[in-house]
Amino acid sequence: MFSAFSAAPKQKTSAELHDLVRDKLLREAGVDYESRPILVIYACYLPNPAEADYDLLLDMFFQRLNEFVLNDYVVVLFAAGNKYQPGWSWLYKAYSHLGREYRKNLKNLYVVHPSLWPRMIIQGMGAVVSPKFARKVQWVYTLADLGVSIPLNQLYIPDVIREVDAKNSGAKVPPGPPIDDSSTEQLPTVFGAPLQDIMGVHGEKGVPRVIRDCIEYIRKEGLAIEGIFRRSPASKQLQHAKRAYNRGDDNFALEQCGDVHLACSLLKSFFRDLPEPVLPAATYDVIRGIHSCADENEQVSFARNAVVPLLPPPTRRLLAAVFGLLHQVHLYSDQNLMTSSNLTIVWAPNLLRSDNPVADFNMGAMGPQGGGAGVIIKLCVERYPEVFPEGST
Repeated sequence: MFSAFSAAPKQKTSAELHDLVRDKLLREAGVDYESRPILVIYACYLPNPAEADYDLLLDMFFQRLNEFVLNDYVVVLFAAGNKYQPGWSWLYKAYSHLGREYRKNLKNLYVVHPSLWPRMIIQGMGAVVSPKFARKVQWVYTLADLGVSIPLNQLYIPDVIREVDAKNSGAKVPPGPPIDDSSTEQLPTVFGAPLQDIMGVHGEKGVPRVIRDCIEYIRKEGLAIEGIFRRSPASKQLQHAKRAYNRGDDNFALEQCGDVHLACSLLKSFFRDLPEPVLPAATYDVIRGIHSCADENEQVSFARNAVVPLLPPPTRRLLAAVFGLLHQVHLYSDQNLMTSSNLTIVWAPNLLRSDNPVADFNMGAMGPQGGGAGVIIKLCVERYPEVFPEGST
């Protein structure tokens, strides 16, 4: 016989909520076109409030977020497809948990497929709590519009989001801001061009001018700057500099047109824009072999003799130049706070890229649980003279 009373919903355990945050609610998705880490939030995976402690969920969410907020970062919020909607009081509590670093380092919040609910909540919160925060919010109505700012091939997009997008794409939506046609180049001559075209098959043309300029400027002005490589310049400033280098403007000078953060972003953008990453997926199996090394000295030998020789000559020469700089930055870590670990976190997404952002993230993680690339990048920073004994010549 069935009971006349419905059983109370079974509460999700702490472990289940942890897995939900890690695997579904919040995902890493590489870096955007300006080399800023992308975090993606999926409202469609919000659990039933009757089955989940939302305060505990919030704590776990911020524990996950803490891994990224020391850098400039962007957030993509897929707002559609959700069955459950947290109330105003919970969202206000979530916002109040956002410390200064969270708010300051968040550069853009892209709200994709916004319904009336997220628009009212975020606009109301911005008006009441922080108008400056509200200015960082961008309403995005289709995936095609999102693709202007975020590489879509790096995002996991659930079927429910694609279904909503198919409906929205045929609907009339508010127009977005006009696109600046001057920001596009017909033929990339530096940013986005194959490395062999720029440097020659054997690297005989040398390190590109933009890399030389940035390294020289950072060595001269930026080694002691706190948080170097974590901050981003204004987007227009970065795009202006990239266009100048693409057209070979001899009159362009970093010291006159920007600051150290512009030079750092140009370096990261150069790697991010390469058609082929410097550490492609084809190298991953070899890279994982570093975990079989007995100690750090053996790991250095493995990086020097097993990994570096896999790379084409232009790539080796380019990496030698850039890791030479990062080694110097690391030596100033007592002033700039950029240890080898911090530099690895910032740089790994720009060096690793495949069709699987989750695999790339795991490869770049440090420690025995990572894929090995994080260990190698950290060694290249710390023990540069041993990994690249010939230097940047």
